[in-house]
Amino acid sequence: MGEPVVEILSFLTDYFGEDFQSYSQSLAEKRIAERVKQLRLPGQTEYHQFLRHDPGEPACLARMLRIRFSSFFRDPLQFELLRSQIMTSLSSTQSQGGFLRCWSAACAGGEEACSLAIVIDETMQLLEVCPTVQIFATDVAEDALEIGRAGYYAPGSLGGVTLRQLGAYFTPEGSGYRVSPKILSMISYCRHDLLDPNTYAPPESLFGGFDLISCRNFLMYLDPQAYLRVFDNLFRALNPGGVLLLGKAEAVPDRYHAHLARIFECGNLYRKLQTGRA
Repeated sequence: MGEPVVEILSFLTDYFGEDFQSYSQSLAEKRIAERVKQLRLPGQTEYHQFLRHDPGEPACLARMLRIRFSSFFRDPLQFELLRSQIMTSLSSTQSQGGFLRCWSAACAGGEEACSLAIVIDETMQLLEVCPTVQIFATDVAEDALEIGRAGYYAPGSLGGVTLRQLGAYFTPEGSGYRVSPKILSMISYCRHDLLDPNTYAPPESLFGGFDLISCRNFLMYLDPQAYLRVFDNLFRALNPGGVLLLGKAEAVPDRYHAHLARIFECGNLYRKLQTGRA
């Protein structure tokens, strides 16, 4: 990583008190180059000076580094595998008054958390079971969490929603759609920094202990050391027998191959084995 890029990430880390130095070299260089071009500056050194003196620029670059794109039922195959195999298994084991605990990590605006809640609700109706569902949706960006709490989305993010789901779980409002209170009641939005070395799970969850963790398309933007550190925490927070969802470009580290079983040949879903610790 070039020296100006290192200095820029170090500056952001000091400025926000959050770890920006664990992002991958390719991501950091690409985003900084985009910003240099947008501002028509000569290069990274000049941008570094601009960053230090413009009060609004640190937040702008931080937002560019934190990938925020999401949509409902992104990667439909993974959600279909979850629906047909995983959620049936999880929901059918919950007795009346039991709990089903999930974590949508790096949730952006909450589209993924709502998608999980819809799948869970559909499965509970099918199986006629009624566990208490707790979905913890976390992100480091408060403005993203506010979008999730509001539950209001533009039509463009609903591309993976079926017509039946649209009628059952969304209400047209203005130029967009609002998620039903039933779905929002399953989700707790809270700030959590996956790169924070002092915690391994959302503090609001008290102890982790999740039956399902989805962390998709975040690990891929980290350097190898941070990738492993975050994965350690995800594994620790997952219950034995619980399910982990990763993004298409993400893989289980070698040292966890004996502790996580791939459930399907595709879909990037893994089950934590009951015995042994990594």
